[in-house]
Amino acid sequence: MKISKNILYITEPAASGEWQLYVNKSYTAQIQKGRSDKVYNVPGKKGVVYNILEDSFEPVNDDCYIVTGAAGEKWPISAQALRKYDIRPEDITDEPQEVKTIPNKDAVFAGILIPADIQFTLQVDYGECAELKGNRPGIGHADGDRVLVAAKKTENGYVPDFDDCGRIVNGEIFGILYQPFTEE
Repeated sequence: MKISKNILYITEPAASGEWQLYVNKSYTAQIQKGRSDKVYNVPGKKGVVYNILEDSFEPVNDDCYIVTGAAGEKWPISAQALRKYDIRPEDITDEPQEVKTIPNKDAVFAGILIPADIQFTLQVDYGECAELKGNRPGIGHADGDRVLVAAKKTENGYVPDFDDCGRIVNGEIFGILYQPFTEE
């Protein structure tokens, strides 16, 4: 994960108290079969979806599924990613249908709020490099977007794992997707 210079402070020990721990929670999304010959949310363009939260265009092929998230953002997923959703592949149709996500309560994340007036980027590598844009103009962010990384357990408790590729979560929908972590 490569962090833009204006928020490098989040990796410094002085910011350690600003990091909070979270886990996924179940939320409602929509899912449908992907078709390369279908127009989705990019007028006149077949086989492409636009993800408003990441300001990116993603190709759709006939072997994927299209997810519509909590903010109306769309992205393609593979059959392997279906395990995150409470639906069997044979039940998925060409039309969007509601589906609940299955939270992974074993995955603990560390998150830090970046105030909405600070635009920033993260360069990540999920097998393919991408530059994510935080608090970008044109969409709402509530108090600001959050940078999220995996949390690793140490003798002093959970701490941010800066070796994780990281992600940006839009502040408007953060509370729909994540909840505070509490050790049981």
